[in-house]
Amino acid sequence: MNGRVLVVDDEENVLITIEAILKMDGYEIDTSLTGEHAIELIRQNDYDVVLTDLRLEDMSGQDILAAVREASPATVSVMLTGYASLDTALAALREGAYDYLIKPSDPEELRATVRRGLERRQLLRRITRLEELDELKSQFLSIASHELRTPITAVSGFAQLAVRSLEERLKTAPPEDPDWRKDLERLVRQLNVIQDQSIKLGRLVRELLDVSRIQSGRLEFRIAPVNVVDLVREVTEQMRLATPAHTLTVDPNGDGPMISGDRDHLEQVVGNLLDNAMKYSPAGGDVKITVTREGDEAHIVIADKGIGIPPDQLSKVFDLFYRTAEAESRRTPGLGLGLYITRGIVERHGGRIWMESEPGKWTKATVALPLQGTPAGKKVERDEALTQGVAD
Repeated sequence: MNGRVLVVDDEENVLITIEAILKMDGYEIDTSLTGEHAIELIRQNDYDVVLTDLRLEDMSGQDILAAVREASPATVSVMLTGYASLDTALAALREGAYDYLIKPSDPEELRATVRRGLERRQLLRRITRLEELDELKSQFLSIASHELRTPITAVSGFAQLAVRSLEERLKTAPPEDPDWRKDLERLVRQLNVIQDQSIKLGRLVRELLDVSRIQSGRLEFRIAPVNVVDLVREVTEQMRLATPAHTLTVDPNGDGPMISGDRDHLEQVVGNLLDNAMKYSPAGGDVKITVTREGDEAHIVIADKGIGIPPDQLSKVFDLFYRTAEAESRRTPGLGLGLYITRGIVERHGGRIWMESEPGKWTKATVALPLQGTPAGKKVERDEALTQGVAD
């Protein structure tokens, strides 16, 4: 494990001893007898570990620590002190030192401390690299989603215009030319397939963009009063018209509770959960949506009688890109984005979401959102006002 180490001490015999010990372990060693020279070296070089005396003739060890923090925050600092007191050690640690050593240092303790410091430095480098990669991933998702939206919109729009044009031509198609009519009808079907697939692709792009915004904290909300029952009924009616194969029923269980939320994103939550319930339910299966007040919360419960979720997978279904083994075996379409996005939206509203299930029999998803006027509901309004830069 090679690394670069700077040793700072105004006692030359200490420098020579520490340098000799650490060079035996393969480290590249620089030394300095003064703080001024040490700071110059720190600004010019990237050190893994800096060992500095607590008291130098021209400055204190704290000044060296400050220079290290400014030049390279990931560099590990170890304080050397001849004053074996707890106060001295604590002061060094408070100033940002990773550890401290009492002079004269035991060679094995010195080696172990530098080795741990180097391991910490390498770990910090890996963490930094992972953070950079995560940021690059988020940027890629955002840029790719934005770039894909334009061509997808164009494909869908032109396919829709072509279908309308052909349908008008079909109305005036000469009856004595059945082949011509068949060709037009086939072309209409093909264009409808293009349009359907472009809609699915557009939905996927929107989901990828939502993932990017959730991870970067840039998911924009517009908070306003929302009647939960009205919202659920509206989304359910839209889903009922789009997917008549399932029976969707809404049980309002009293007057609609009011919450503070972003209606568009809350519609997305209910739509995602309904789509999920129908996707894993048999054709014609019943999906029931119940809205209740539970203490200071409004609960939206979506229950289906589908394939269910194994107990060991219930805690994972909201993870990014996670798909159950049953979904994979049935080749159910999806990338595992919907529930991740749903959880992100719900939590941003100060709410909770969880799943319950009995495999092969039923699944129930519950969304709990703070009621308007409750402390949690007011916090959502305040957080959104602060996000938008509006004084509360």
